[in-house]
Amino acid sequence: MKASLAALTAVVPVVALLAAASAPSGPAAAGVGPRISYTYVVRGLDNRSSLDSFATAAAATYADGRGWNLGGSIAFRRVSSGGNFTLWLAAAADLPRFGSPCDSAYSCTNGTNVVINETRWLTGSPAWNATGASLADYRHMVVNHETGHWLGFGHEYCAGPGQLAPVMQQQSISLQGCRPNAWPTTSERQRLAATRGVPIVTGDPFGHLDAVTPGLAALAIRGWSIDPDTVAAVRVSVRIDYTVLSVLANSARSDVAAAYPGYGRAHGFVLNRNVTPGPHTVCVTAANLAGSGGSVRLGCRVVYVSGTPIGRLDSVSLAGPALQVQGWALDPDTRWAIPVVVVETPGGSLGVIAGQPRADLIGPYPRWGPAHGFSVRMRTSSGLHQVCAYALNRYGVGATGRLGCSTVRVP
Repeated sequence: MKASLAALTAVVPVVALLAAASAPSGPAAAGVGPRISYTYVVRGLDNRSSLDSFATAAAATYADGRGWNLGGSIAFRRVSSGGNFTLWLAAAADLPRFGSPCDSAYSCTNGTNVVINETRWLTGSPAWNATGASLADYRHMVVNHETGHWLGFGHEYCAGPGQLAPVMQQQSISLQGCRPNAWPTTSERQRLAATRGVPIVTGDPFGHLDAVTPGLAALAIRGWSIDPDTVAAVRVSVRIDYTVLSVLANSARSDVAAAYPGYGRAHGFVLNRNVTPGPHTVCVTAANLAGSGGSVRLGCRVVYVSGTPIGRLDSVSLAGPALQVQGWALDPDTRWAIPVVVVETPGGSLGVIAGQPRADLIGPYPRWGPAHGFSVRMRTSSGLHQVCAYALNRYGVGATGRLGCSTVRVP
């Protein structure tokens, strides 16, 4: 995390610009422009942990489009020898051997040596850990920070409490009130692009249509989307049959934040839409928000919204020589009261219109109003009786709905 002025100025002459030998790493690249490539060698010095695992993790950092590769304009390629710089995993006690400003406390960069302190690699630092940020993000940060020194960047400072820390801030030592950050900020990436004469190559948005859940004459549509070029919320278009709606993917999704920590939590979308019962086709497309790229379809689903009446047989009770049967029923296709048939076994059946006021229905079913209750008295005989209620489908699609059954013994 430390670099002297002399070490930084020593970096500049050794930077070699090579023609990229392979396709850009990171997110899908869009647009054209110059490409450059830096090569590096991975070496260990008295390290106790796996050097191969370290090399794999570092390669993932270099390949991530959020980092110094600028989405593919700059490639970091590992070679067996002769690299532009050497990436070390060194035991803490050996860091002073690399010369000033290296010491055993933190990672450092000196000339062509980018040195990661193994103790920090394995445990993070007290300042970083106190924020609750992950060790995986710490490893991204320390590789980006020290490589940033090799690229010619000096230290930066927190711009204000609660803001995202620049990756070139000494976050291992103190966050200074900033939020922990593993990746170069937009301004840091822009400065690298300007000094190297390459574009910031951007990618298409990505995400997922998680679920389309049918409800009572309604659909609940849920998913998430991220534009790799910005932390801002993406706008998605939701097509339901022939109707297209727009929704901002800015609801909190902790699972998305865990998978893509550089982008934050606000990338989920939820849309609840009233529809008619029957089959519906739902397709979701994420719009490109920043940089190059285009719209990307996140998925399509075909779902069926039931038109079968719903309700409940609330109670069957004795009322003298009769049975008092109460409940409610409504049809998703209409606000009108619908017919209910009550069947007593042994015995007979009786039809009734479910049109009585039920104030308790206003809250859960505001679109249908309260007038969907029924109460009917049926003469009966002694013995054990089963009573079942059925709501008849009289409107639109659907079938007869079973509201429930109850068994009662009549003295």
